[in-house]
Amino acid sequence: MYTETLVSVSGLVLVSREQFTAHDYDCGDEPGVLRLEFGGNPSDPKDRFRLPVATLEASTVPLKKDTDYDTTQRLMKSAIASAQTRMLRATLIGRFFPGPALGNKSGEVKHPNPRLVISEVELVSNRTEDPVDFTPDSPATAPAAKGCPATELAVLGREDADKLQRLSREPSENLGYLHDPGQVAAHAVAEQEKIAADDAAGKLRLISKDVALNQYIWTSSDGRRSYAIAVNRPYWLLPSTYSGDTVIWVAKRIVKSECVAKPGR
Repeated sequence: MYTETLVSVSGLVLVSREQFTAHDYDCGDEPGVLRLEFGGNPSDPKDRFRLPVATLEASTVPLKKDTDYDTTQRLMKSAIASAQTRMLRATLIGRFFPGPALGNKSGEVKHPNPRLVISEVELVSNRTEDPVDFTPDSPATAPAAKGCPATELAVLGREDADKLQRLSREPSENLGYLHDPGQVAAHAVAEQEKIAADDAAGKLRLISKDVALNQYIWTSSDGRRSYAIAVNRPYWLLPSTYSGDTVIWVAKRIVKSECVAKPGR
């Protein structure tokens, strides 16, 4: 219903060399990711015969360059120069293009590549923050070996994670490890194995790293038990703190595999 109309979008913007996307304050990316780009001056009519549709669409959206636009450009350049993904808060006015429609066998039609072509930065924060994770909850662990049944373990619910976020600001609580993703994964293993977190950390192996989302593998000395742990800095903890810089890491998913015999025998 908003196809090619002018809309106002408020949310969290992730910026890096490869990413310029908008995300909602209150939900993850289950519906998809909204890609962003800036508009520009109308193109010469002759361009319609040689430019791709996406470029033509963007060129028809005029762009207001004011103080908020300049601030956004400064923050984006700083983020790109840092070679890290950074996050800022903004309200953007732009024209919405849903992109090509894709249907499935059930008849459902989706638009997986929507874009907002920005015509004005209505409001923007004056600094960037550490990013948070917006990825949907989905299996993201290594497959279990044959003969090693896997069990998904419970992780902290939002209410308990929220309490930890608030307690992490108290020096007396000794919760500094919550700002280290490897230590959070190690503590999760240590709780299951009844061992010291430092001992668990020694056998922890990082297998992937994304924006505010790390995945680890831990295997016991006898090779019979392993844990696949995904830890993240979830977007839903932002209301409990004043900045993305202080959002803690928590376990997003833990899968335990336990073999009847040592793998390979």
